[in-house]
Amino acid sequence: MQYSVLVIGGAVAPAAQDAALTRGIALSSCKPYPDAGELADAANAVAADALVVRLGRVPREAMARMHSVRMIAKHGVGIDGIDVAAASERGIPVVVAGGANAQSVAEQGLALLLGVARSTAWLDRRIREGHWDKSTYAGTEVAGKAVGLIGLGAIGRAFLALLRPFGVSARVYDPYLSPDLLPDGAERVDDVDTLLASSDIVSLHCPLTDENRGLIDAAAIARMRPGAILVNTARGELIDEAALVAALRDGRLGGAGLDTFATEPIGADHPLLALDNVVVSPHVGANTHEARARVGVRCIEQIADYLERGVLDPRNHVNKAVPATV
Repeated sequence: MQYSVLVIGGAVAPAAQDAALTRGIALSSCKPYPDAGELADAANAVAADALVVRLGRVPREAMARMHSVRMIAKHGVGIDGIDVAAASERGIPVVVAGGANAQSVAEQGLALLLGVARSTAWLDRRIREGHWDKSTYAGTEVAGKAVGLIGLGAIGRAFLALLRPFGVSARVYDPYLSPDLLPDGAERVDDVDTLLASSDIVSLHCPLTDENRGLIDAAAIARMRPGAILVNTARGELIDEAALVAALRDGRLGGAGLDTFATEPIGADHPLLALDNVVVSPHVGANTHEARARVGVRCIEQIADYLERGVLDPRNHVNKAVPATV
């Protein structure tokens, strides 16, 4: 039996296309970020059994109009764009590609951190403009700094592993972390305020929820160490961007490395982009050839396992109220 899968936001990697062919899955795609009507029409046009969500959202309105979708797979791990409650009501399991892109996102986080600490983007621009700032410039070492991680899933763990050669000390806030999963040498803290006040570098690795939206607001920033660096490869809505701009502008914070923003794509006139102590990238942490292959294959394999045999990987199954069927 052949199954139909609609990829939202363009084709998956060649390795995933090969996996789909092997598992009897016909792939089709629609444009990035379709509205609810466009998405439903695209899914119905190919009688999609499942969706792979690369670039777009799956709201309740779209699900209500889809006739055949039985599963939704996120091409990554962030599910804030999927109405999971609506999917659960309709008996549609939602899965993620847990861990498949962790190394790539962690490496992007490290690149942003080093870019901020050593003003890489600013110095590059200055040289291109004809300046030579050797006699006046001084950056900041990462070595030996106190690093605070908010959230410690697969990406946070990979980021922490990359930092170990720098001899940093690590503190972690993650209320869902089992004590036996705390990495050696890391200290667990019980609240965000303690982590913010004791960290030279704060890196966000938590999913976006209604409870933590705007977590890094003006009050949180006031608790951070003067000159601290903020790194965000998670979700832009975790940060109050107006408060961040104010703190960066007046020197309260030393800098920020941002791969995600509250509104994407970020506007060219956004005040963050006028600051020399900010290094940005267009939400591409997971965009490596290696990660795209791993994530795509993971999505295809999970879809095939469920459609063929009703099997769901409990590690990646988001809405466990929708059970596996075997």
